Amino acid sequence: MVLSYYLLKPFYALAWRVLNLFQKRQETLFYCHTPVDMENWLPVQKHLKPIRVVTDKADTYKALKQSGIKVGRLPAFPKAVIMCRVSSHKFPSQQVLKIGMTHGAYHFKRMTSAQNYRPFSLYLFTSQRDLENAQKIGVTMGKVGGFPKLDPYLPVKHTDAKDLANRKARILFTATYEQSGMSAIQHWLPQLPELTDKYEIYVSVHPWTCKTYIDALKAMPQVHYIQGSPLPYIQKADLCVVDTSSIIAECTALGKPLISWILPDSPRMVPEIKEILDKISIRIKEISELRPAIARIITEPDMFSPERVWANTIFFDALDGKAGKRSAQAIIKLLPDLKL
Repeated sequence: MVLSYYLLKPFYALAWRVLNLFQKRQETLFYCHTPVDMENWLPVQKHLKPIRVVTDKADTYKALKQSGIKVGRLPAFPKAVIMCRVSSHKFPSQQVLKIGMTHGAYHFKRMTSAQNYRPFSLYLFTSQRDLENAQKIGVTMGKVGGFPKLDPYLPVKHTDAKDLANRKARILFTATYEQSGMSAIQHWLPQLPELTDKYEIYVSVHPWTCKTYIDALKAMPQVHYIQGSPLPYIQKADLCVVDTSSIIAECTALGKPLISWILPDSPRMVPEIKEILDKISIRIKEISELRPAIARIITEPDMFSPERVWANTIFFDALDGKAGKRSAQAIIKLLPDLKL
């Protein structure tokens, strides 16, 4: 638990109790840390009564307002809060019922301490394997909800081979943030302009990626730097170049061939993920291996297709477009007043 939880708890808890004396707390809120959270939340919200969105992040507040979403500011003192984070310290009172959901598919980095899950009455994971991994570290309130973020993109729309013959192949490059020690952006970013003569290039990087890299991407006019959701671009891509982020699961869910970088071990790296990547992707270590790997996948797009289907059974329990409904049903069991 972060230090602010212990510093703010006495004041927040007292304020909550006083407000509850004057007017019984009835409201359920959705706490939004980044706009990515909304992408996972909206497919759930459609199955519930409307829930007010709040944030304490200025950039998130601005982005949500610009997209037409009504959003409030913290502090707030609700009956219950739902979030796609492990951020119970934003509502430091045991009187506030807390429900959590993962904001990424599966856990591609080592999970946080079980202590951070304990304030939650329910935490929804993307698959049974994901839940079992959480239980191994001591999480006791978990259930499988699925990954609602994918619902609008299912069932999968497959690329027509004739379509590819009449255009440049579309390649999506993705990267986690470099401070994690699990990013490969330094390997491929300088080479992107050289690829645009033959390929249509899209790039999606973690929001915490350093400004130097982002500025470099924005300065490449023939490279499409994605500043919103990468899912529409995953959907239209012919292949994805990845490192170790949870976007890998989104790529496999949408049936995309993968090229993945072999990276040195880091403290947050999960050995299981390396083993999965060995089975479902072309693995490369040097930039000189990239072009041959791309050419191979374009000529053999079904390479590793059965292995990607197998990986989906680890990352997700179902890819039927109904994860939002299942998550809503789990929430309603704790908060029946949210039922439509």
